Amino acid sequence: MAAVGLLGCPAVDVSLPTPLDRLYFPTAIAHLDNPSGPDGGNGLLVVASTNFDKRFSSGSLIAINLDTLSPPLPAFGATPASPVVQLPMLRPGPLGADGGSPDAVLIAPFAGQMAALSLGPDRFRLFVPTRSERQRVHAVDLSVGAGGALSLDCFNSADRNCGLSATSLTTFEQTDTAVPRAPGAFGVALRERACTAPTDCGASTDFACQQGRCVTAGATPEPSVEVLVTHLTQADSPLGSSKDARGYLVKLPSESMAVTPESFINLGPGATHAVAVGRRWNYVSGRFVSPLGNLVRLVDTRTGALISTGLESVFRVAEARGLALSSDERRLYLLGRSPDALLVASIDDPSSDAPKLQIVRGNPLPETPSEVVVLSRPGRGDLLAITCTNAGVIALYDDDVGDVVVQVPGVGIQPFGLTVDRRGAGARLYASNFQDGRVAVVDIPDLAQPQGARLVAHLGRQQLCLIRATDPSCSPDAGGAR
Repeated sequence: MAAVGLLGCPAVDVSLPTPLDRLYFPTAIAHLDNPSGPDGGNGLLVVASTNFDKRFSSGSLIAINLDTLSPPLPAFGATPASPVVQLPMLRPGPLGADGGSPDAVLIAPFAGQMAALSLGPDRFRLFVPTRSERQRVHAVDLSVGAGGALSLDCFNSADRNCGLSATSLTTFEQTDTAVPRAPGAFGVALRERACTAPTDCGASTDFACQQGRCVTAGATPEPSVEVLVTHLTQADSPLGSSKDARGYLVKLPSESMAVTPESFINLGPGATHAVAVGRRWNYVSGRFVSPLGNLVRLVDTRTGALISTGLESVFRVAEARGLALSSDERRLYLLGRSPDALLVASIDDPSSDAPKLQIVRGNPLPETPSEVVVLSRPGRGDLLAITCTNAGVIALYDDDVGDVVVQVPGVGIQPFGLTVDRRGAGARLYASNFQDGRVAVVDIPDLAQPQGARLVAHLGRQQLCLIRATDPSCSPDAGGAR
């Protein structure tokens, strides 16, 4: 009888509670300007922890007001300290009695990239795809309150676990065909809905057209955009058959995050990695397909039109990773793997029915390039910042020179995500270090002289003591576990 009683007991969650005062295998990262911050302030940073080894119950999303750090971040452009400034504490005060905090929420594990939409003064909506069960896309609202206090809230939910209300990209998995679905949700970008009349925003009366942009109608209008999501694994049909494989670009409305079969744009064979938004076309980088990858496909989300650029037939790399466009959309920058390379392509007539892309340069890169951001320089070629994960560096490529001109060392173990805060003629970079659990801060005081780039700080505690108990970072003096 005792055995029967035991069988009737509810399951107990024995997972460790997710820490909300530190980062753990961070990937996705976004910098936001803070309209309420001080003049010349540092703004806001939002970082996703992936919980990669499933040590804890979930992943997390943590918002950081960079102007409330103690000690503060080094002044931009100042001579860097030696050793580099370490800022282990991510917030000025302690966690709540229940271990929670208004500036952090739980999300599903294995976050990919992040995109941010400004909803109005001191309000943002963040979008984060995750590759965990159900392949969820999270929407999380960020508000800036009095004194710079930050608050994160799950979209359309009062729960602190945003994974419970996140949009699943495998909703139609149990149908006869098991498609459309998007396993391995990873990349994300936002596309504005252009309009000349409210009907351009949809048949519903819930929208208005203001200054050529779709906004939600009502007392407090909010911009309505397409949330574009990629996925790293092809979807087969039927499920588990390895047949009829295809990749998708998924588009979700930012104001509802509702998914329907029409949300999935079929791109044919080949999974997708990242997406960059042009004036008309969306540029989607592709994962491996034997014998050749489909490096870049162009997708018109309004008409569903699809163009395969065929770049893989000109420069042989097995698959693509991050990509970015120049501000005038005349250049596409694409990171390739096997070999590790930066491909630079020219774009002819990017708003036409059939843009033409041509490889103009292929440059070797340090090992395992992952993410790229474009630093535009008026009157000059672009400067690119690239995280090279296994090499442990941020590489700076100068399009005027046509080569990598700087490798910034010491940023941390496995830099991955990358975001930028433009500062006049310069820029401050923030890179998430996947393996050591910190964010590296790199200053480029003058983009015309990228050789002046230097590491100035690390944010957060090293996580190495959690995964290697004998690591020196476990010492309190090193900012490790306490």
